[in-house]
Amino acid sequence: MHRRVVALAAQGRTAQQILDAFVQQHGVSILMAPPKRGFNLAGYFVPSLLIVAAGVVLTLVLRRWSRAAQPAAPGTNAADVPASPAELERLRRELDRLSG
Repeated sequence: MHRRVVALAAQGRTAQQILDAFVQQHGVSILMAPPKRGFNLAGYFVPSLLIVAAGVVLTLVLRRWSRAAQPAAPGTNAADVPASPAELERLRRELDRLSG
């Protein structure tokens, strides 16, 4: 292929004429990048659209997960949970044992 390009260049053909000769002989698939027209446009736009769609889906999923991780009632805290005096004493003993 390289020799053919050199031979065509030696004949005085321009770069576009050399490309046209290869496309005529081998078809559009010989080109490094397809021409930007017709169905070939999908090769240029579909990857970008898929990346954007994946970003939107990821954002929606992460928002849903973060909302699910938040407590159901924002006003509740540990002081509102009823515990018997025996449970509180056992908790104090365990905390003392762990810290000291």
